[in-house]
Amino acid sequence: MGSAREFPYRLSAAALLTGSLALLTACGTGGEEADGEGVTLTLGNSQWLDANRGEGLWEAVSGFDHASEHSVERVEYPSGDIATTLTTELGAGEGPDVMFIQDNVFESFVDADFLEPLEDAVEGANLNNTNEGGVKDGTRYGVAWQRAPFALLYNSGLLDEAGVEVPTTPEELIESADILTEELGVQGFGDPSPLVDDGRWLQHINIWTYGHGGSWADEDGNITVDTPENIEGVEVVKDLYDAGIFSDEDLHTNRAAFAQGQVGMVDEIGGGALVASLEGGMDPQDIHVADQPTPEPGYHQQLYVVVNANSPHVEEAKEFVSWLVTEEGQEMLREASGADPLATDVPVTEEFAAENPWAEGFLEVGSHTQSTLIPGHELQTTEIMTLIMDHVQEVLVNDIPAEEALAAAQGDVDNLVGSGD
Repeated sequence: MGSAREFPYRLSAAALLTGSLALLTACGTGGEEADGEGVTLTLGNSQWLDANRGEGLWEAVSGFDHASEHSVERVEYPSGDIATTLTTELGAGEGPDVMFIQDNVFESFVDADFLEPLEDAVEGANLNNTNEGGVKDGTRYGVAWQRAPFALLYNSGLLDEAGVEVPTTPEELIESADILTEELGVQGFGDPSPLVDDGRWLQHINIWTYGHGGSWADEDGNITVDTPENIEGVEVVKDLYDAGIFSDEDLHTNRAAFAQGQVGMVDEIGGGALVASLEGGMDPQDIHVADQPTPEPGYHQQLYVVVNANSPHVEEAKEFVSWLVTEEGQEMLREASGADPLATDVPVTEEFAAENPWAEGFLEVGSHTQSTLIPGHELQTTEIMTLIMDHVQEVLVNDIPAEEALAAAQGDVDNLVGSGD
């Protein structure tokens, strides 16, 4: 196993959005020759730094060492810096051989011609629908690493003690959260308020808008901000906000509190459930998952494995991708990733499912959630959602009607994308 290295360089988030790649300062490295005929491939990921799970994920991909003549070496990036740091490195023609990146970063890197096509690397692999977004203009540049669907995670011990059912509607969510707080003194619902974690809510609003059948653009890319479905979703967020059930703490504080049995319910991903199972002060048998309390599914975050087109070891890097989607590679990754949907339909083991009742639930939820990227405007998703959430905050704070606020947001977004001329 190779050694770990960190790249300390930083850029503002605006660098990624403006695409001024030619002006970025370079850093990074390609793999160096290993003993014998093999090479050392560098694998860049922020998840190598994750508590508990990070080492497990690294051990899983290190299985490539034994399956080939090559070896792997990890490159660690803090999660808040990986996008801008990789943009710096790839803009200079450097960077790791293989990278593990979120879908919004993937879109930017495809647009900048940073990535190597991977059709031949996955030929014959039994890929599932988590890989669909890795194909752009008919060419595959990404293979699914993990999908992280958001579902309603709950502590069944607390719900049973308080005598409440798992909520299936927003109204029931408010009622259950209030009872948990009043009867047990815990945080009934652990989602941070939109005013506490506004960055997260650029995606998190989709639990409620997607959940009521909404979208921000149709399949042809026409902007659809002020539809009745989106208005209904925002009105639900307003109801939850006015009910006072949102938490005043950030995501990480609430995640830790859930793991210690101090939060009854929270919108979470499988990684959060795994943290609670591994680190918590609660019985893992009390950790369960349910669909969101909405008529329709919510959203997921998607991560892809990609190959640096400027790597000095492109073919060896593609060999790594080929191995990763084999039965051996997927089974090793499954052991470490918990219940995240992977590139193939590799099941959780019976032992893991027995120890973690939430596991198979996340696999089911992940089969029908949606991407947060806006069709036809993938590279502008963050800018569009920032405009929308500015108006949603007016609904929450100043009691502007949701219909009026989203009509104004529609105009702003139309002007941004050039369709309002």
